[in-house]
Formats: sequence, structure tokens, C-alpha cells
Amino acid sequence: MFSSVMGICFAKKSVENHNKIPIFAPLSEQSVNIGIPIWMLALSLLAGLAAATLLYFRNKKQHYGKALTIILFALRTLMVGLVVLLLFNPLIRQKFSSVETPTIILAHDNSSSVVLCKDSAFYKNEYQTQFEQFRKDLNADFQVDEYLFGEEVRDFEQLDFSDQLTDLSSLIKTLDRRYYKRNVGAVLLFSDGIYNRGFEPELVAENFPFPIHTVVLGDTVSYPDLAIRNVHYNKVVSLGAIFPVRVTVAARDLAGRKAQLTLKESGRLIEKRDIEIPSNRFSKEVDFMLDATKKGVMAIDIEVSGIAEEEQLLNNVRHIYVEVLDQKYKLLCVAASPHPDLGALRSVLNDNYEVDFCFGKETLPDFANYDLVILHQVPSGRTDFNALKAQLDKNVKLPVLFIVGKDTERDMLNKMQGVFALHSGATNTLMDVKAHQNTAFSTFTFDAKSEQLIAKYPPLALPHLEINALKSHDDLLLQEVMGIKSGLPLLSFANDGRKMAFLFGTNIWRWRLYEYYQNKNHDVFDEMFSKSLKYLLLSANDGSAIYAKETYYSNEPVIITAELRNPNNELVTDPDLTIQIENKLTGETYDYTFSKRDHDYELNAGLLPEGLYTYKVQAQMGERKINVNGTFSVVAIGIEAQQLTADIDRMRTVARLTNGNCYTARELQQLFADLHNDSRITSVEHHESRFEDLIHSKWIFFVLIGLAAVEWLLRKMFGSY
Repeated sequence: MFSSVMGICFAKKSVENHNKIPIFAPLSEQSVNIGIPIWMLALSLLAGLAAATLLYFRNKKQHYGKALTIILFALRTLMVGLVVLLLFNPLIRQKFSSVETPTIILAHDNSSSVVLCKDSAFYKNEYQTQFEQFRKDLNADFQVDEYLFGEEVRDFEQLDFSDQLTDLSSLIKTLDRRYYKRNVGAVLLFSDGIYNRGFEPELVAENFPFPIHTVVLGDTVSYPDLAIRNVHYNKVVSLGAIFPVRVTVAARDLAGRKAQLTLKESGRLIEKRDIEIPSNRFSKEVDFMLDATKKGVMAIDIEVSGIAEEEQLLNNVRHIYVEVLDQKYKLLCVAASPHPDLGALRSVLNDNYEVDFCFGKETLPDFANYDLVILHQVPSGRTDFNALKAQLDKNVKLPVLFIVGKDTERDMLNKMQGVFALHSGATNTLMDVKAHQNTAFSTFTFDAKSEQLIAKYPPLALPHLEINALKSHDDLLLQEVMGIKSGLPLLSFANDGRKMAFLFGTNIWRWRLYEYYQNKNHDVFDEMFSKSLKYLLLSANDGSAIYAKETYYSNEPVIITAELRNPNNELVTDPDLTIQIENKLTGETYDYTFSKRDHDYELNAGLLPEGLYTYKVQAQMGERKINVNGTFSVVAIGIEAQQLTADIDRMRTVARLTNGNCYTARELQQLFADLHNDSRITSVEHHESRFEDLIHSKWIFFVLIGLAAVEWLLRKMFGSY
């Protein structure tokens, strides 16, 4: 762009430092180059010559000596020429150089599986001393960033092995994102290689940009072991129902042996099964069918036993709690045609819900027999609009979930509700719509930690629509199209005399599959839609909403939130809200008063013992009394005890995939020495060029002031002023 005819360079002394131990601060080098086209320079110079000529050669009143005239002429030429040059607004190129010292990342596993092994005394005592000395030496010689991981990745505070879950893949992805294009010399991963959340760390380590040196913790000796790996069951069932309990039993190094799996309720034997173990790596799913014969709580103990040589028995027993209710909600799904979205929604519901389906032109049942209606791409050309609208007009308080898709008839939908006016967009095609969480959502509480996962959900399919809001609504999810957050609703709630929810887009079944691929569970998806359906099922005139999880772990506080609304449907926090929590197994009760927040209430009941609990929430709003009952369970989280032998093969694989080395917990000094001898741990010099306007450079101001000052001083000294 520019042909360089003049160059001015201002440079600090270049510093090169190839020390492998980064105990120095980053250094920088800066150079400035001015590139000016010939024509621009020529015009500026001519303007300066013209101004100087008029002042010193054409002006007969000025009488200076020849030498002084030449000096003044030159000063005026340079000053005017530089001013004219600035009017062209030329650019300068600045080059920056910086030296980035390498960072060592230390990430330590804080999960309880490390100290549940046979060598637990070493890790609780001697190892702690050795590791603290290693940290001290490492920080003295290197620039170190330290983290703990387990249930989540966090800054290093206190190593106490208290986390009840381990997510190795989340750690690797977090470091990859946080240190993108940074100079990381090495990652030191201290872990037993056991994970029970996320997915295999080897999958993300394959493309990890930094070497990972793994340090294997825990017991690497494999012992014969029986374990209950997982239990699938419904936490709430209906009275008289027959419900399944699926138990996954695993065995290691016990080929040819037999074990016994038993189920007991309150000490009474329900059923037992003999299990033959044909191989040293054995896993089997065993199904039981249980009867819900009486209302209340079923406390079920599951145990696998029969092997005398087992070193670890913590993973042989599981306790579950099932509540039997004499109550059911009836839901009706009306759809243009069968769709996997309906299966995804059905999977969220437990046995306390009875779901009927109606497709296409099938005759609609009486809506008065249902507590909630889900309309999937309805109304459409394949359904009877008049019959559908007549049923909704007849049941004006019946809550409805609208799922809008390509088959939805917009004009018909506009006639069935008055919250949104939908019109066809510019094209008659489907667009991919991603979701992002609305942090201002207030209709019910939803875990803010889910925001990152929701942003990664696959896109939904939605026709091009113009969505105009006619009445107030509260959006849980908002639309994002082609990376642009539009602010339009994706999942929205409204109360226009009838409680309604709107989901703009189909294929939510992909969300559920994606979450299982990422986390091996459906927690966020299930929480989102179970709470959505529960909100719709709450009576619109009740004036209260209580939000408690179905299950709490014994190591997490029991947190319950609540909302109260006045007859105008406005959130209020004036009345006192009390709750009584009862442990159904022991009969012990706990009385609390909710804390008031800006628009709702919150209770932190702290840690509660394992068991099933019922609660009664009460408040007095004028002459109206609020009474809400519910249940939740507290389970002892034993997932960290399910596998107690360190996975040394996984730790070696992670190190190999990233060009790192694998060490044991007793080889910390060797690791420290290898870090000092690693030629990859070195400073990196970065170069950057930027173009800026010349007029913004401070030195130009001082040059102009200097030229003007010298000229004025000479003229003053020789009597011109």
C-alpha cells in the first residue's frame, strides 16, 4: 500500500533470554516505522517551501543575514510541511516484541477415591508432606498455576480429598480453553485415573496442545472385587403399580465364582438372585419387578456378596428410597404425527404421570380429564382445528405446552392464544436455532451452572418466523442464529388466565442424547423440562411454587426455593414462609423459616442424613392460607467407592498422547529433575505489528512545538518580535 521513502525508528534495546527456568518478568521491544507515499511527501514539502518563501524571501520587511535566513527558512519549511503531512493522516506501523515465560500447570485430583484405597494412610499423611515440599520447590523455580479438580475445576486451596465425583475430561477441556495460545511448558496431572463424570479423558487428550506429565495416585494393585455399579429406578411410583429396579453388578478377577444379589425392604427379604461369574472382567444387569402395595416410603437395601477375599466392601451395598403416592397427573400429547421429541419428554416423567397420545385426525378425548395438554406442531393441516379449539375454549384453565415446528399452522395458533403473534418469515425454509440461557429468568429457579452445556446443545429446527409479543412472558431460553444472539424466545412461559409454555423449535431429543454423550447423564435436560411441566401443573390460583430437587446427595446442602404471588399474580415476599421437614425413616422433624430475597424465598437446610423426607410449607396471605406438601430423598453418594484400583493404563495413555511421561507418587523428585532438563520449557518471543494514525503519536507534538519554539526564539533574539 505504501512505498517507503522515509523511515524513523525508535527502539528499545532488544533482549534475548534463553533461560529454561522462567524466574524473570516478560520483556518487550517496540519499534515504529513511518511509511509515506512519494506524492504525499512531495506535496507536504512543496507546501512548506511555499510558506517559507512567502515569509522570508517575498517579505521585504524582514532583514536577516544570509545564514540566519536559511536556518529560519528551513525551520518554517519543516514545521509547515509536517502540519500539511498530518492533514493527509498517514499511518505508522508499530512492531512489538515480547518474551513470554513458560507456565507450569499443576492439577491435583481432590476426589475421595484416592484415599479410599488400601494405601489411604500414606496419602493422608506422608504423601501430603512430600507433595507440599514439591509444590514449594516448583513455585521457587517456575511460574506455576495450580488447580484442584473433582466435581469441578477450581483454584488450588486445600487438598482434602473431599470431592465425591471426578471429571477428568472437563479438566483437560478447561485448561485447553483457558490457556489457548499461551506458553505452557507442561501440565502436571496428579490423579488415580478414575472418572465417573464426563467422558473418557483419552478422547480430549488426543488434541491437547501441551505435554501432560501424569502422576499416578492410589492403589495400582488389582484385587478381586464385587461391586454394584449402578441402580436405575423410579423415585416416585403410584400405589398399586409394579415398577422395575435394574441393578448393574460388576466383578473383577473372580472368574468361575458365584455371588448373591439380594433386595430387602426395611430388613425384609424381597428377592435374591445367584450370579455366576464366567470371566475376570464381568458386568451384568439384573432386573427386579417390585410391587407398590402401600402408600408411603419403601426403603430398599441392595447388596451383592459371597466372596471372602474382597479387600473393599464399600461398593457392595446401595440404598434407595421409593415414594408410593396415591395420586397421578394425567397428560395428553396431541401431535401432527409421532415424533422422538415426545419420547424425550416422556422419559422425563416418572410413574406418577399417566400420558395419553393422539395423532393426526384421531378423535380428541375430553380435555377435562387431563391436567396438562402438550401440542406438538399442532394446530396443523393434519389435525381438526375446530375440535381442538373447542376443547381449549371449554377448559379455559387447562395449561398447555405449545411446541412450534414446520407443521404448525401460524394463523391457527394465533387464534388459540394471545401471548405471541406468529407470522411467516422471508423464506419458507427451516433454520438452525441454538439456545442460550436467559440469566434474568424468574418464573422458577434453574441451575445457572447449566449455562455452558445448554450453549453447546445441538440446534433445533424452526421455520423462519416473525415472533411478536402481545403480552408479558418470561423466557428461560433465547434464540441464537448463526452465532448471533437475537433475544427472541426459544422456551418461554406466560400466564394469560391459562398457564402456557412455548417451545420454538423441534428435535429436543438431540439435546438429551448430546448431554448423555458429554456427561453420561440427562440431569440438565430432565431438570429443565420436569420443572417446566411442574410449573404448568401447579394451580394458577394457588399463589405458590416450591422448587426442591427430587434427590440430594449426602455431601451437598439441601436448598429449597419458593415463590408467592398475590391475586394480581405479582411476586411478593411480605408473608413469613415456614417449612417442616420430616425424615420418614426416623420420624425426626426439622423446622425452618425461609429467608426472603428480592422476589422469592430461599432455604438452606444444610446437610441432612441419608433418607426420604417429606416437607410441609405454610404461609398466611391475608385471609388465604398457603399449604404445600412435597418429598425429596437424600442418598449417600458412593460413586467414588465403586472403583478403587487406580487406572494406570489410562494415565500412561494420556501422557503418551501428549508427549509426556508417567510417574508414581513416590517419584516426585525425578519429575522435578526432568522438568529442569526439558528443552521444551523455554521462553517464547512474540512479534506483533499494528498500524496507527501518525497524528496520535505524542512525539509529533513535541517536534512541532520544538520547531516553532526555535524559530520564535531566533526571531526574538534578532529583533523581529
